Order: sequence, then C-alpha cells, then structure tokens
Amino acid sequence: MNRIILGLMILFTYLALSTNISLYNVLSGAVITAAILWLMPFRRRPVQVRDIPGGAWALVVYLLLVAKNVLMGGIQVARLVLTPKMPLKSGVIAIKPECDHELGRALIVHAISLSPGELLIETGEDGTMYIHSLDVYQTEQVTTKQQVHWHYLLNLIFGNAPGE
Repeated sequence: MNRIILGLMILFTYLALSTNISLYNVLSGAVITAAILWLMPFRRRPVQVRDIPGGAWALVVYLLLVAKNVLMGGIQVARLVLTPKMPLKSGVIAIKPECDHELGRALIVHAISLSPGELLIETGEDGTMYIHSLDVYQTEQVTTKQQVHWHYLLNLIFGNAPGE
C-alpha cells in the first residue's frame, strides 16, 4: 500500500511539474513512475509517523551541512588558485564510509563530490571511497570528522534509530 501511495505522489509531482495533463503525458508519467518504483528497493520496515519530523529535520541539517561544505570548499579552492605559489597537496585518499545504507553511502559520496577540489574516483567492493583532493590532509581530516555526524543524520533520515 505504501508503494501505491508513493507512486501516486511521484506521478502527481511529475504532472504538476510538467503542467501538461494530456493522455500521452499521463501515460508517460505512469511509465516513468513504474520504472522508479521498480528500481527502488523495498523497505524492510514501514515508515513510522513519529519518525517523519526527526527525519525531515535531519534532512534540513544534512542539506545545510552540504551547502556549508560547498561554500567553504569554494573559498579554499579560490584561495589556492589565487596564491602565487599554489601550495597544492593533491593526491588520492581512501575513506571507509560509516553508513551501512546503500543510499546513505551514495548521499555521502554526493556530498563529497559536490565540494570543490574533491572528486570521488572509485568506490571499492567493500564500500571504501577513493577520493582525489587538492588538499589531501584537510579532506581526510574534515571527511573523517564528519562521517559520524553524517551517519547519525542519515540514520534519522532513513528512519533507523540512531546507532543502529
């Protein structure tokens, strides 16, 4: 039942954004919605209503953290580029993500790749992320420090109790 409601929400959002209610567009939206639902993994436990406010708040905090990282990374890259000596300490580092949820790991990778001066090169089979950075020491320090915070926020977003 939850997937039907989710499917209807996706379809109505698609129709609202496309502003076209022709039969062809509704059928196209239904096919797109079915494909999205088919690609989405099933949740092992249903969403509890009491988890929604905490998850929404965690999502807002997560997005603010990502925005802060992008802004600070942009300032640091600009400082590196504008410095005549260009004190680059570039290289590749390996970081093991703390999040067990596949979508959570994808969001962590997304947050890292959005930061200027950092780019995910590859993800190993065990989930280890290989990140190229203009300043290896700072990336390693900031990313490992934020891993615990990201893990906590992503557990709240996905409806898991903190520490699960």
